[in-house]
Formats: sequence, C-alpha cells, structure tokens
Amino acid sequence: MTNTNTQGASSLVANGEKFVMRLTLGALSEIESGLGIKNLADLGKKLTSVNANDLAVLAAALLRGGGHDVTPGDVMRLPTDIGSIIGAVSDALSAIGVTKAPLAGSAG
Repeated sequence: MTNTNTQGASSLVANGEKFVMRLTLGALSEIESGLGIKNLADLGKKLTSVNANDLAVLAAALLRGGGHDVTPGDVMRLPTDIGSIIGAVSDALSAIGVTKAPLAGSAG
C-alpha cells in the first residue's frame, strides 16, 4: 500500500506502521553509491534488473531521506511484502522520471 505526491515522497506500511520514503539529494547520492552507478541515466538502466540487495539499498536510502534510521539489512527484515516495497520505491523515484515499469518488472 503506497501513497505518493509530486515531491518524491511515498509511504510504506509495514506491520501497521507507516514509513515515509523521500527522494532527497542525499538519498539519491546514497543510491548512486550503493548501486555503483554514476548518474540518473545509469539508474534507469540499473532498475531494469535489480536484485534483493539492490532493492534494499534503494529502500533504505529513501527511508533515510524520509527521516528513518535504517540500513538495507533493516529493510530486509521489515514485516511487509516485496510488492509493497517495490511500489513505494517506484513511487518515490517517479519524481525524477523513473517509471514503475522497469522496477516492477523485477518482482517476477
């Protein structure tokens, strides 16, 4: 279950608690570093084939952007389904023109 707005924010509900994800400059820098990419064009390409670790890096950076003190390992232990995490990450990244299609395709 996600909600989004035009400022690069979305929410993730895990175990009945709402966690805000926000795409900040710091989160974007962490994503680039964590995924080993150099720019936004590379991010779009990378999102066409992410693994569980990549998804955890993305979610953790966005959650930290939303004010939560979490690591990728913490994200892997969140009591929620992978579809909810993918949806929230996709919604947050949509602010920079990264569509849901590539990331959503990685769930299967």
